[in-house]
This record gives sequence, C-alpha cells and structure tokens, in this order.
Amino acid sequence: MGSNHDYTNNYLQPDIYDTSRRYSPEALPNFSWISSLNNFKFIPSKPKRTKKIPSFPLYRLYKLGARKLVTFEIGPIGCIPSIARHNKHNGRCVEEINQLANVFNKQLATMLTNLTSTLEDSAFILGPGNWLGYHAIRSPSSYDSSNPCCITWANGTSGCIPGLARCPNTDKHYFWDGFHLCEAVYSVIAARCINGTGVCITMNMQEL
Repeated sequence: MGSNHDYTNNYLQPDIYDTSRRYSPEALPNFSWISSLNNFKFIPSKPKRTKKIPSFPLYRLYKLGARKLVTFEIGPIGCIPSIARHNKHNGRCVEEINQLANVFNKQLATMLTNLTSTLEDSAFILGPGNWLGYHAIRSPSSYDSSNPCCITWANGTSGCIPGLARCPNTDKHYFWDGFHLCEAVYSVIAARCINGTGVCITMNMQEL
C-alpha cells in the first residue's frame, strides 16, 4: 500500500483510473488512504460478534491488541525507474511526482500523532525514510541509483524477467527492479530506525 499500488499503479495512470481527475494531490490522501488508515470513529467500541469490524488497518491492529506500531512514509516515487524513465524531467527525479509523496507523508505524520494521543496506551511511530532515499539517489556514494540490479522488462522500468533476474552485486545497487529497493538500502533504513536517531519519530524501535 502506498507508493506502488496507490500512486504509481493508480493515481499516476489517468488513462486507466480516474483518481487524478477526482482528487487534487492535497485532497487525495485525506479522502482515500489516510482516511482508510485512520477512520475509527464509526467502529463501535464493543462490536457484536456477528458484525465484522471494518478493515481500517491501523485501528484494526489496535483493536486486535497492538499498541506499538511503526508506519513508514512513502519514498521518493519520482525517482524510481518506472517513473523517472517514463517522464521528461531534469536531473535524476521527477520532482512534481515526489511532491505527491510529500503531501501524503505530511498528512500521515499528523494522523499518527492524533492516533497516539487518542488511543489509550498506544504509540504510533513515524518512519520518515523519504529523505534518506532521496539523498541516496541524488548523491549516490555507495550505490548505482540509475540502473536496476536485475534485468527487467521494458528497459529497466518494470519487474525482473524470470530466469534472468541474476544480480551478483545487490549491495551496489539502489533498485532491485523498476519499483523496489535492494536489500542493502532497506538494511540502512532499518538499522537507523532500530537504534539510530532522527529517522523514526518520536523514538526509535529500541526505545519503543
């Protein structure tokens, strides 16, 4: 949920979906995905056994007993090969598309703060990995951030080709295919969130 299925494969495909015509970039998160994650006011505090609890993900997890959750931002989607190679732009990224993620992430941060203050004994932590990813792509010192690690369909803009998805240097590439990151990048974000500072807000996982 988020970058792939909500933006790159929905909002940014106006020939297939009408989402971009129905919602402005600012209105979209609040009226669709943010509200779906957050909207718990219509769920009874003690639902009858015969009544299915609506699947608002974060509140549903809370109702099932979860009290400490980390929710990560959407990354810089304007930089992924499936977007950057299909749009005319200057530099490494399509900045107007990155702005869509920034709008979503700002509303996500507000929503997590509200949930923490509203739901008793809860801690909803924001994992703001967007800037980490953006910096790594714009100023690559350790990774090849231009080319996917494996051989993909559609000139590096889609998924890996079965049988040809061999990538001996996963620690040297930022992207696995046209959409997804390589393990080394996830490891950096995870390590910084587990015991680092300035990545997971308001505390890291060790503190949580």
